Amino acid sequence: MASKAREEKERQILDGAITVFARSGYHKSSIAAIAREAGLAAGTIYLYFRQKEDLIIALFQRYLGDYLDEYEPRIHAEVDPAVRIRNLIRYHLAFFETDHDLAKVFQIHLREVSPLIREGITPVLVRYFDVIDHILQDARARGELDPELDLRLARKVLFGALDEIVTSWARAEHRYSLLAQVDPLYRILSRALGLKGEAECATG
Repeated sequence: MASKAREEKERQILDGAITVFARSGYHKSSIAAIAREAGLAAGTIYLYFRQKEDLIIALFQRYLGDYLDEYEPRIHAEVDPAVRIRNLIRYHLAFFETDHDLAKVFQIHLREVSPLIREGITPVLVRYFDVIDHILQDARARGELDPELDLRLARKVLFGALDEIVTSWARAEHRYSLLAQVDPLYRILSRALGLKGEAECATG
């Protein structure tokens, strides 16, 4: 019970941090502002997070970690490499489209943070890269990718394209649908990777 209560309080704090970081940027945000947004006393924040750096590391680990917990099994449940890659694109874009503030924090403000924070968020990023590596390795083993393809470079291209699409969306003055980019992006990437199969393009 105590553990669940603590988890709920941490989530309340992190939700407040997302709003404040998205509005003011990481460097200009204060623990006091986060506490006000979360409806808590500033001292309460320090019972859960020692400093602002811990907050943003936990935010990244929690939200991206939860995403991977939910969607990694779904991705691996598919056998067809083309479907796997298209689903990876769809899940990634859908994840960020549900929360514009979270997208701003992940895509924009995390590019401005310290090496200490980058070290803290590296494990969950490596976990995501491993998912992509597994997809590409399996696709090549099945003869669905160009055998000469540099898989490390291919992973950078795939993740980099997703990263750029979400960053552009998060920075845009006018809102538009991220999910509407799934099919065009899939077509471009499948050709760039030399993917032989063809996943059915029906966004949803």
